[in-house]
Amino acid sequence: MTGTERLPTIEVAAFPSFFREVHHHTHCPDGTRTAVCDGCEGWAPFPWQSAYLDAVADGANWPDLDVPTALGKTTFIDIWLFLLAWEHARGPGRGHRTVPLRLFFCVDRRLVVDQAHQHSVELAAALTGAPPGSVRAKVAAALRDLGGGESPLEVVRMRGGTRWESNWVRSPAQPLVVTSTVDQYGSRLLFRGYHTSPQRAPIDAALTGHDALLALDEAHLSKALLATAADTALYQQTAARAELAARALRVVSLSATSATSGRPRQGISEDDRAHPIAGRRITAERHVTLLDASGWSRKPAEAFALAAETGLDAVLPTLQLPAVAVIANTITHARAAHEALSRRTDVDVLLLTGRCRPAERDLLVTGPLAELLTGTDPDRERPLVVISTQTLEVGIDCTFGAMVSECGDWASALQRLGRLDRRGELGPVPVILVRTHNPEDPDRIPVYGPAAAHTWQWLTQHAPAHDTQDPAELTPHLLDGLVLNPATLPGLLDGTDTAPLTRAGEHIPPVHQVRVDAFARTSPIPVPDESPAPFLHGLDTDQPEVQLLWRADLTTDPETLAECLRTTPVHTAETLSLPLAAVRRFLTQPHATPDTSDLEGANADTTPEPRNPPARLRTTVLQRESDGTWTTPRAADDLKPGATLVLPTTAGGHDAYGWTAGPDTPVPDLGDHPTDNTRTPLRLDPVVLASTTGTAPEQFTPIIKQAHTDLTADPDDPDAVSTTDAVRAAITNLLTALPTDTPPDGPARHAPALRQRLENLLAVAEWRAGRSAAAGVVLIDHGGPGRIVLVPPRLTDADRYRVAVDDEDPDSSSLTRTVTLKHHHQAVGERARDFAQALGLPDDLVDAVVLAARAHDCGKHHPRFLCMLCSGDRLLAESLPEPLAKSGMDPADRAARQHAARLANWSKDLRHEALSAAAVQAWLATNPDAARGLDHDLVTHLVAAHHGYARPMLPAFADPEPVLVECTMPDDTTVTVSSTVIGSDWNGPRRFRDLNRRYGLWGLALLESVLRLADIACSEEGN
Repeated sequence: MTGTERLPTIEVAAFPSFFREVHHHTHCPDGTRTAVCDGCEGWAPFPWQSAYLDAVADGANWPDLDVPTALGKTTFIDIWLFLLAWEHARGPGRGHRTVPLRLFFCVDRRLVVDQAHQHSVELAAALTGAPPGSVRAKVAAALRDLGGGESPLEVVRMRGGTRWESNWVRSPAQPLVVTSTVDQYGSRLLFRGYHTSPQRAPIDAALTGHDALLALDEAHLSKALLATAADTALYQQTAARAELAARALRVVSLSATSATSGRPRQGISEDDRAHPIAGRRITAERHVTLLDASGWSRKPAEAFALAAETGLDAVLPTLQLPAVAVIANTITHARAAHEALSRRTDVDVLLLTGRCRPAERDLLVTGPLAELLTGTDPDRERPLVVISTQTLEVGIDCTFGAMVSECGDWASALQRLGRLDRRGELGPVPVILVRTHNPEDPDRIPVYGPAAAHTWQWLTQHAPAHDTQDPAELTPHLLDGLVLNPATLPGLLDGTDTAPLTRAGEHIPPVHQVRVDAFARTSPIPVPDESPAPFLHGLDTDQPEVQLLWRADLTTDPETLAECLRTTPVHTAETLSLPLAAVRRFLTQPHATPDTSDLEGANADTTPEPRNPPARLRTTVLQRESDGTWTTPRAADDLKPGATLVLPTTAGGHDAYGWTAGPDTPVPDLGDHPTDNTRTPLRLDPVVLASTTGTAPEQFTPIIKQAHTDLTADPDDPDAVSTTDAVRAAITNLLTALPTDTPPDGPARHAPALRQRLENLLAVAEWRAGRSAAAGVVLIDHGGPGRIVLVPPRLTDADRYRVAVDDEDPDSSSLTRTVTLKHHHQAVGERARDFAQALGLPDDLVDAVVLAARAHDCGKHHPRFLCMLCSGDRLLAESLPEPLAKSGMDPADRAARQHAARLANWSKDLRHEALSAAAVQAWLATNPDAARGLDHDLVTHLVAAHHGYARPMLPAFADPEPVLVECTMPDDTTVTVSSTVIGSDWNGPRRFRDLNRRYGLWGLALLESVLRLADIACSEEGN
């Protein structure tokens, strides 16, 4: 830590300069070299942005933000970041910091483009490359000093996927922006992170619920999480230790369409209305015309497709910008419109849905969607028609010259109108709102129910409804319709009760003390356990979602599949989150017409269930259970909430645009193509390669067969080729065999990504059969010539390949060298001190964490544990000059590590931290000088819980061969304890309860996380 005395001063009045500098870096060609330029004078904060920053700087407790769309709510991130740096540079001391260290930006939508994340990434880049003397350089310096690292700001995204990366932050003191969905954030806040192990849950809970700021975008969509987060903050504020109570979660509602009652709010002012840019956006002329298509077809999807065609033809003559949005309420309706409009040759058509695998979405973002994000060319030859669902309502900064939208509830209508002429530059622009459902049965309107009917009824009181299918009759009325914008809304809504116009509010269960106490118990989890879903979406929530992925090499044998998935693990780019009801229907009734939307929670899928739905699954499915094992469910009821499901690629269900809910088109296997830089293996399997490239397996079979022959040849054969040459020859031949015609929506659309991977692997200097950290690894399926797996080398460049350490493994380390116990304790203690001091923890808590860190692994003195660290060699373990903390075995070699454990007779259920905690407790009972004035219960608990157990109990698994173990303590004294104490700490529940009252549920989890993250960091680095 450098200390704040040497930090440059940052004044609140410098925020406009900071704002201009950041946008200059993002938008100007020389932005990486200079602070500002003449063209950046227009990049100034809107009045509301400066007013909000001034209010918080003057002591306001993060009031809710009520700002219309297109006025830059995403810059709330800039405001928070500047205030964090300003307060630290001002020098009140780390312990007195009031601005939260981490910002979570959440929205209850399936997003095609997460522009809050992109903005945060650009913000981090602007800080990293700040020119000396600039305001952003001062901000970056303050943030680096605050976090104690090289990076001023880290950015993490969590939207679906199998799990939030386990090591998603390396330091608890790192300033951090996380963009997330309600489910991913809320489940972690409540210690029940979806697709996260119970042992990792306390770390995620601490980072999301303590010293954090939750910014809930469009909070009217997420009232349940808003209430739940506020309740959890109140519980943390009751902690006996005021320092930890003061860092309770802060919650801010960001909403353009509704207010939250009983909370301080700040919105736009007359200064904003008079502002030359903001005022133009507030008064943008969006003229609403009503089109009633409910009688055009008995099927609402067909009615919407017809209305989309009619509406498009009606608006084309009026276009000021050749971009038209067609927005549907369900994916089925959007696809029906896409099918109809795709036949036309006078427009370019693009389909966007949020239910899309990230790898597919990235192709759209870098391909057809790129023009929309950078600004539609006003002179393009054919208008661009973007057909979408609710995913277009938020999270994407794009503008359209006209819109045809299915009528939803009032809030959704306003959100969609916000995509129309966002900057107020086009003059009068048309929007056609379409009714497609039977007006006599409002309860059956998908997603929005009666609220959509009430919204339509209110609109008809202010504008006439047309039912013509002739575009020529509709066009003359388009620019005479009702004008809806933030300037006209107050008068139109005067005296109107908007409650019936809004989707039925969820019934939010109260977060009682008993419930939060139960959620905090993560090891063991209470039985029965309560689902977090009602607290995130309300009591009418449907079952939680599941993660879906497709693999071409799927087998019916769970053990074989499990081995394949261990070789090529599941990653987020290939997964899709879906409501469990939708997946059950797809796997039993694939030709049913679903009402799946891009909302989350109760309204994600409102398809009525038949009275007697089929039970048997139509295809092979592999399901990952909570304990990590794989099973083969046979019936729909066997599919479990929150599970990860693997389907064969032939099952269908997904195309270039996202979820189809139909079985007709095979799905490409993307298991080898993560979007991040990891040591992901590549399968050279004809079936997999054919699936990825949209070609026949026969295209690749001879190449793989020859490679298999070369790799399994007798090395003494004079004609044998080396492993490296065999791999390079196979890669070269595969590159030649890849298709070159790869349209972005065609079956070969992923061939360019495969080509890039192969070219990267061709550059690997050496390949070896078997395990190796330095060279590329070749894994051969000796059962036949059909499968070879290439594992890239473990590079030292952390930005390319980093092996994450799993701290649930007592021998976790990313390096293949031994580490002594003394050295490890010393390193973890020093790192824990750095973390704790950077967080501004009180001195006694810093000392308690450090003391626990310096003793946390003392239970590894157990002779059989040392034997395991010596690969099962008892003689070697007995001859060690000093005990080990890390074995040096290759962390990727699971078989060798399991073999060592068997030889040492050490079960994974036999927890060394139980022995450590017992030894530390015995040592503390002697009242050593090193522990004077510290909370002995806290030190004991931190040791017991440093692998995520002991919340409140360690596994009740006794040592089958008890021995006396002599453990060295931090003051170099020794304590002898019997290993019979393992599995019998009956004081744990009482201690856990008392510590939670003392430090708060999230405060105690934070103290655990300081030690655990220090342990993980040192294990990754190998000290």
